[in-house]
Amino acid sequence: MLKLKRVEIQGFKSFCDKSEMRFHGSGIAAVVGPNGCGKSNLSDAISWVLGEQSAKSLRGSRMEDVIFAGTRERKPLGMASVTITMADPAVHAEFPSKPAPDGDTKPQEITITRRLYRSGESEYLINGRTARLRDIQDIFMGSGLGPESYAIIEQGRIGQILSTKPQDRRAVIEEAAGVTRFKTKKRLAEAKLEGAKQNLTRVFDILEEVSRQVNSLKRQAAKAKRYEELKTEMVEQLRRALTGRFRMVEREAAKTALDLNVATSELQQFTAQVAEKEKEQVQLQGRCYSVEALLTEARKQLSEQRVEAERTRG
Repeated sequence: MLKLKRVEIQGFKSFCDKSEMRFHGSGIAAVVGPNGCGKSNLSDAISWVLGEQSAKSLRGSRMEDVIFAGTRERKPLGMASVTITMADPAVHAEFPSKPAPDGDTKPQEITITRRLYRSGESEYLINGRTARLRDIQDIFMGSGLGPESYAIIEQGRIGQILSTKPQDRRAVIEEAAGVTRFKTKKRLAEAKLEGAKQNLTRVFDILEEVSRQVNSLKRQAAKAKRYEELKTEMVEQLRRALTGRFRMVEREAAKTALDLNVATSELQQFTAQVAEKEKEQVQLQGRCYSVEALLTEARKQLSEQRVEAERTRG
């Protein structure tokens, strides 16, 4: 059985400064004070740190209302933090207790911390380690603690339980009898089983789709293989054709080279002949120029003779 040992509150509702309340392991602890001193805030703080998610159950309109809002003398805070320490010799081994400073063997303890920031961020800690709300609910499931449980009864709660529907009263009785833990585990197991069935159905669908894709891929692979075979054959035939064409062009190139050599030899001979003819032409042209000069001289003498003959006749 879990027993409340210590409660530390800071920034929660009217608890501006850090406040610590210790409870003895035996007997009854009572908080006495006038109206408005914060007695209900202590109960709200315990419910809140145990995972209460309804701001209305904490007498607020929204969850941020649990953070100290400030007064005329004090500024509002940006965080609310509540830590409770509970002792239980049979606490779950997943959350080991803190060893005593003197080394003595003491009942194992579990410390739960919840923080809320004005930015909306929140965090849960179990023995100083980050945890989930589900982890805290699993620890206190069936113990009567936690939200909507019978262990914390505020003003008007008894009348509410008596006036509720039989199903709601049954839920409280089952929580007190410890049946809720098993029903929750059963519900979670059924949900996991249903999820597994859906996953299995999805796997079958995927397997069927993959089978169709495999058949399609097999056909594509066969076509790709045939394409590779045809491509290899085409490349071989093209290689043979190009080899034959190359050899033929090579023979034609050799023949053309021979013809080019013969033509080059003939060109050299013709060039020599042309040079010889040009030389003879130059000589003949020189003779022509000499004959023309002699002819010009003869014509001049003839003209003079004619003039002399005319003169003689006269």
